[in-house]
Amino acid sequence: MSQLCANATCKQISHVLCYCCNKNFCLDHLLTHNTLNNYKSNSLIDQINRLHKQLKRLNIDKIVDESRLKLDKWRDNSLKKVHHFYDTKCEELDRYYTGKVRQQQKEIEQLYKKLNELNQKQDTIDENNINELQTNILHLKHKIDKIEQKIIPINIRALTIDNNLIIIGEMKIKGFDLTALSLPYQTFNISENFELGLASNNQYLLIDQNSDLILFDKDLTIIQQSTWDYGVIHDFCWSSGLVSFIVITEQSKAFLVSGNNLSINSIEGIDNHLWISCTCSNSFLYLTTLSNSIAEFSLLPSFSCMRRWDPPTTCKENEFIKDINCNDDKIALIIVHFSDKIIHLIVRSLTTFDQLFSIRLDIKHLSYQLPIRCCPLKNNEWLVIEANTSQFFHIGKDGKLKGTLTYDQPPYNALLFESNTLVIRTDSTINFHEVLH
Repeated sequence: MSQLCANATCKQISHVLCYCCNKNFCLDHLLTHNTLNNYKSNSLIDQINRLHKQLKRLNIDKIVDESRLKLDKWRDNSLKKVHHFYDTKCEELDRYYTGKVRQQQKEIEQLYKKLNELNQKQDTIDENNINELQTNILHLKHKIDKIEQKIIPINIRALTIDNNLIIIGEMKIKGFDLTALSLPYQTFNISENFELGLASNNQYLLIDQNSDLILFDKDLTIIQQSTWDYGVIHDFCWSSGLVSFIVITEQSKAFLVSGNNLSINSIEGIDNHLWISCTCSNSFLYLTTLSNSIAEFSLLPSFSCMRRWDPPTTCKENEFIKDINCNDDKIALIIVHFSDKIIHLIVRSLTTFDQLFSIRLDIKHLSYQLPIRCCPLKNNEWLVIEANTSQFFHIGKDGKLKGTLTYDQPPYNALLFESNTLVIRTDSTINFHEVLH
């Protein structure tokens, strides 16, 4: 059966089958088709030739040298830390020996004193007292001999370097796996208290501690520490748009805290509400109130209330908002029911505030005094931490439970730091866990 030419505008009968594309053409359009194919082929050849020339122009030595600068910077910073650690241990060694000598000096003075007391009390010294003094003298000599012979133990472990400290090329990230959470690879000890704050600008971490704000890095080096005299802190978060932390207090006040030097400035225009929790997207600040409302404030050019949501949109009767957090385009709400031992994680669109999903998390014990927090993970996933039972819940982007974990101590707060570290705050520690591979 005859077929028409494959050209959509042609009504002629085809005469030839093109074996390249398996289409039928008339003689006229076969020539056009062949010319077009030749053009495409030549164009591809030209593109490949340009890529070949571009590759030959690459100055590999220059590219490697420029990239090596990152390694040089890492080496210099690492050497500074080693020298600082060495100087610290030298000072500790000096204090140790100085303290030992000072202690032995005190014991010698006690021997002099005891001998004088015996001489003053009686004409003849009791033999038992003489033997006791002699024993004390021998013990003291043994201690001083140890110092003189430098046999005070110094335990030194070889410095080990993990090959994964520096990875050349793209990292293969498998994703967050709560069930494979490792033990903390380092811990920052804090005094026991009921302060809960934890925030990060992805370079430093900020905590509140004994009426102070403390900024420290991933190596636990304190960068800045500043006294806080502005009332009890309810919550704080990082604003990348303002390059500052935002702190809200029980006095219905809000403050900007610099991410570099912890300088503090009051935020005008958003007071007169008892703010409970806060979070920031790239462009907006979100605050919850005691009445379970959520207010959205623009960050630039000034703080201005843009939208507000009230119950029952935010939560139902006999429920309240325990915590909020957001990523770039979604906001997560922890909703707790007054009577049931149930919490809900509700994730909404920041654009429309429409609910994207809700997941019920059963809690065996519920106390409104202890924190229930949530933090965003990569790939639109979420982590819920619950201090009453020390439970962690890993929620996938589809709103389904991916895993649970019982922590060895009540977690008060948590966040993902530098994409591969889960930082967990308890009542007395800040624990660092490696979670991505």
